[in-house]
This record gives sequence, structure tokens and C-alpha cells, in this order.
Amino acid sequence: MNRNYFKEIENIIKKNLEQRGMGKINLIGELEKGAMDLVTSSTILIVTGFVIRDTLTGETDGPIGAISLSSALKQLGKKVILVTDIYSQDIMYSCCLAKGITVPIEIIPCEEAEEFCNNLLQKYKPSHIVAIERPGRAKDGRCYSMRGEDLSDIVPNTDILFERAKELRIATLAVGDGGNEIGMGKVSDFVINSVDKGEKICAVISTDYLIVAGVSNWGGHALVAALSLLTNRMLLHDSKTEKQILESMIKVGAVDGCTKKSTLSVDGLSLEDNIEILEGLRNIVYTALKTLQESKLYIG
Repeated sequence: MNRNYFKEIENIIKKNLEQRGMGKINLIGELEKGAMDLVTSSTILIVTGFVIRDTLTGETDGPIGAISLSSALKQLGKKVILVTDIYSQDIMYSCCLAKGITVPIEIIPCEEAEEFCNNLLQKYKPSHIVAIERPGRAKDGRCYSMRGEDLSDIVPNTDILFERAKELRIATLAVGDGGNEIGMGKVSDFVINSVDKGEKICAVISTDYLIVAGVSNWGGHALVAALSLLTNRMLLHDSKTEKQILESMIKVGAVDGCTKKSTLSVDGLSLEDNIEILEGLRNIVYTALKTLQESKLYIG
């Protein structure tokens, strides 16, 4: 597969990064390498859900990317388990229903999170763990919103899964957009120096692969697009499904993480803005698959 396609995907999901102080971040090749590792996976834990303190509900960024990736991996014959907290529990169930997939959903408690995480690893024995827009602990052991709000008392600690993964040699991937999410420890120097309140909010956990996108949902879609290129099949859902998933989230209380309102938007960007990114990714995959098909016909 022509590697220029992966570069095109990376360029598309950079939109909006400059607004977050992340515009100059350079992680060329991470997407392709992370997707190639996922192709070899067998059982994957996908961790998502970012609570908004004002509403005590999960936000619209994260779950869509997690559901998109879950569906793609299931189509490739993988076993997928979603992990979230009580604030995004109903959101994840509604997303699965709207997408038409059935996967186990584990709800991590605020209390005894370490025991819960250890039990999860023992129960499922994952080959890979993925975080998509999941709060990560900063160097002071607390986790923060982009505004610097301390969320530690309401966010169950899922860093534990990634700490244990290193000990157990489980491959890890992460998707984030602001610096305060699990995985951003890999680019901590950049976050500290370039992001507002970066030194305070920067998550310390590093993952084997890190995808930074203007919106984390886009990073999830980008992984699916990359998997599509690697497996020669369209795994991305269409814009109608994207809208249905977002509508289902709003109905059960999800809010836009920036506006804190229950609207058809993600991180202050409209449904149309988000669909534009999705369609851009789908066009890249369509072009690649068409080129591959034509080359086979020519050779044949």
C-alpha cells in the first residue's frame, strides 16, 4: 500500500490542532505503525469516556471514535471490550445500539480501581489496550480538564491498565487532542511548552503508539481508515451512521466538551464539520481501494 495514503490521513486529522496549541506536533508514521500492530491483535480493550464536571455526564468526543474502532476490529475477527465509567455508561450502550454492534462494556469504579483493572487484565488477557480521549493522571497524580479543573475525585483511574500493560508487555495505543489524555506522556515536553496550562494538565502515561488529532473521534476514525488500507476493505461507517450515533448520545445526556451543551457537535465543531473529516477519510480509502483493484485488473 502506498504510504502517501497514510500521510494524507494524518494531514486531514490535524485540523483544529492549532487551536489547542498542538499544531506543530510531529508524529509522522505513528498512525501506520499503530494500525499495523492492531492488525496482529487478538483481544483489545478500548478505554474511553471523559466526564464534564458541570453536567456529570460524558462528552461527545471519544465514544464515537471508540465505537468506530470497535466495529472495524470486530469485522476483522478480533475480540473487543469497551471500558468506561458511570458517566459514559449509557452513552456507550446507546452508541453500540446505533452502530448495530454488540460488545462487552466494563464499568470501572472510582473506588478500588486498581483491583478492578487487575481483574480485567486477568479476565480478558488482552493483546492490546487502546485509549481514546480518556483522562490521564498528571505528574501530581491528579487529572485535569483542558481548563485546568481537577477531575480526580470523579474520574476512575484507568492509568493502571497502561502501567500494568508495560509490565505484561501488552501493546498500547492512545488517541488524544489536548495533552491531558492517556498517552500524552509520549510528547510531554511538547505539551508542557506549547499547550495552555500544559505543565499542570499534561498526562504522564506514555503509550507505544500515539495519534494526536484535532478531535479524538477523528483519531479513532483515522485508525479505522489505516486498518482499511492495510486489509484492503472499507471499514469506515458513512455519514448517516455518524449522525445516528451522535444523536443517540445526545438523547442519553452526552454534552459537547467545549460548550457543555447537549447539541449535535463535538469540541465546539458542528456535525457538518465532523462529517467533512469522516468523508475525507472515506475518500482516501475509496481511492486507495479503487487504485488497487485497477492495478489487479491491469496485471490480470
